[in-house]
Amino acid sequence: MGESQGVGDFGDGNQSKSYLHVEDFVDAVFLAFRSFLNEGKVVEVYNVGSFDQVDVKRIAEIVCEEMELRDIEFEFTGGVDGGRGWRGDVKTMLLSAVKLLGLGWKPALDSEEAVRLSCSELLRSLKEVDERLYCSK
Repeated sequence: MGESQGVGDFGDGNQSKSYLHVEDFVDAVFLAFRSFLNEGKVVEVYNVGSFDQVDVKRIAEIVCEEMELRDIEFEFTGGVDGGRGWRGDVKTMLLSAVKLLGLGWKPALDSEEAVRLSCSELLRSLKEVDERLYCSK
């Protein structure tokens, strides 16, 4: 067995934020736009976000799972200003998307599912690019 590998990260690993898959975002924008047009409004503001949160440590675990990495040790730096990843980082974030919920929208994926699917899609795209580069030689 090989030695375990370490992955460094900013903050204390407990920063918690909501994440949204791009398809859920696009669905929300189109729903809000249709509502906006139907009601003849000039301006309308909506928060678009999920209704849950996932922390940085769990995101790192998901990325390792999707990359099929084993025996990874996470090393958190402790961050700044009470565990933030960097100066100006928001330690905890969860937007209120209740207004969109009132239009009938809700994200198809929760934050963890959105992160996992985005990671999977990115890895698949990178693999396709890699295959095209090596197959074209």
